[in-house]
Amino acid sequence: MALGSIRTARVRSFLTMLGVIIGVMSVVMTVSIGEGVKNQVLGQINRLGNNIITVRPGKSPSKGAGKITNVSFSSPITTSTLTDADVVAIKAVPGVVAASPNAIITGTVESAERSDYSSGVVTATTNETQSVLNQTIEFGQFFEASDAAKDVAVIGSNVAADLYDQRDPIGRVITIKGQEFIIRGVLTAAPENPLNIGPNFNNAIYIPYESGKKLAGSSLQISEINVKVKEGQTLDSISDHIRDALYKSHNNQEDFSLVKQTEYLALANQLFTILTSFVAAIAGISLLVGGIGIMNIMLVSVSERTREIGVRKAIGATNQQILSQFLVEATVISIFGGIIGVLLSLFASFVIRITTNIHPSVSLETIVVATAVSTLVGVCFGMAPAIQAARKDPIEALRHE
Repeated sequence: MALGSIRTARVRSFLTMLGVIIGVMSVVMTVSIGEGVKNQVLGQINRLGNNIITVRPGKSPSKGAGKITNVSFSSPITTSTLTDADVVAIKAVPGVVAASPNAIITGTVESAERSDYSSGVVTATTNETQSVLNQTIEFGQFFEASDAAKDVAVIGSNVAADLYDQRDPIGRVITIKGQEFIIRGVLTAAPENPLNIGPNFNNAIYIPYESGKKLAGSSLQISEINVKVKEGQTLDSISDHIRDALYKSHNNQEDFSLVKQTEYLALANQLFTILTSFVAAIAGISLLVGGIGIMNIMLVSVSERTREIGVRKAIGATNQQILSQFLVEATVISIFGGIIGVLLSLFASFVIRITTNIHPSVSLETIVVATAVSTLVGVCFGMAPAIQAARKDPIEALRHE
């Protein structure tokens, strides 16, 4: 009977469903895009490994045993207090496999093909960066310890494509601040996340640390020191030892911060979970609007079918049967709207995946919850019209024109 009523008024039924369709689609798309972006960001961070500790200048607010609880916006703009002596002190800590300093160098980057390249990030570092950050080389090789003062460079895949329009520019020349460097290697292309959170190794331009000192002179500052801990070691314990070593070398001043890779993961996961939940809650308001639309149309339907209600009651239909009839109609409309909304969201996710670098993640749990909520909307908002229909007096209903 419910399906027959829907078929009788197809256009009105579809317009009634539209609010639920938009609501379910909005919620599913919001959650799937949020989860997809979160997975991409966490995947990029996790790709570096769980045994990495990053030392940065400036003290970040922390609580307990160095656990990062919020972000210090002043840390990135403070004058770096990290020195080469700190790198030596960190390497001396038991359990540390390698430690590589990173110093960002600002300046123009040119090639024979382009003279206005600004997307590359020039970083002076040591040969240990490759093992610390789990970097792999697609063409050529990474510079070695013996190349510390040579004018060579290792570039990311985007830099190779943008500067030379080719994947393998080994032996070509790149000019940084007027100094020529020979391309020694090209990094394997790494997956990028749509929010550009975290390091983008595809835009990296690595040069030897000593060459960077000559290039930048006294302005070279260590922006961070990446530390790789031996497998099986406790990060908290090693982090405490590194903090103690740096605390002594910095004249008992904790003007630095240590962040473990696991803390990056936890912080990013918490941030994206909160944002996704917040945006999904806002999108869920459209489900409320859809429910109100169902209630309004069902009230109109009850008014139009008053005589039908009177006839049914006259031949023996109970109030419970009349209530069930209209409640089932509202629920069926809501369920159909939910199913259509889910199907449209799956199609939209597919389109987004093939046309952008965002990879929505639609989970079975999200689909089930969205469908269940749409059903609940139909039941809740269909209850008032159903009760109104059930309470109609059969004599008055039969008199209704």
